[in-house]
Amino acid sequence: MAEQKIDWTVLRGAVGVFSICLLVSGILLGASDYFRDEMETEYRNHHARFRDVSRKYLAVDEEERIIEQTYPKFVHLYESGILGPEHRLSWIESLRSAGEEIKLPEIGYRVNSQLVYAPEFPLALGAFDVHASEMQLSLGLLHEGDLQSLFSALDRDAEGLYSVSRCEANRINEQTEFDPAQPMISATCRLTWFTVDLKGTRKLSL
Repeated sequence: MAEQKIDWTVLRGAVGVFSICLLVSGILLGASDYFRDEMETEYRNHHARFRDVSRKYLAVDEEERIIEQTYPKFVHLYESGILGPEHRLSWIESLRSAGEEIKLPEIGYRVNSQLVYAPEFPLALGAFDVHASEMQLSLGLLHEGDLQSLFSALDRDAEGLYSVSRCEANRINEQTEFDPAQPMISATCRLTWFTVDLKGTRKLSL
């Protein structure tokens, strides 16, 4: 059998084309890996930003919900004189009006300096302070019901929140003939008016 000789001149072109194809394939494969890694990195970055934006959006949405629920209550407390500066003038005017309405023979009052309230029980106030002003009342009543009527009028008309700390009453007139200008009962009461404000934002009243 005759020995066949390979004609390298014929294969040279094919080998060159094959080598070029391998080189191009390698470049494309490397480029595709690089592009894939870049896309994965960009996807992770976008996904992280999306989650961050989502959390912020949900936080804003939650804050908006809380504001919608609590703002009307805040406005009500402010307008009623519980939040913000105390309304001493309203207390005094309401007290005088109630005395005239009930027709009390005698009514006197004194309001002490405003102080930061320190309760005897644990009270979490956060960023707020509770202030208290003590009021002493000296009353001349026609009958026991006048005292309840007076406090009902304050509840209705006075701006602010108060509590009755103490009340004492004594009969002073035993006359049988009724005289609307003469009190039958002498009463002294101590009231504490409360207001709430941010810490350090209020100058205490004197």
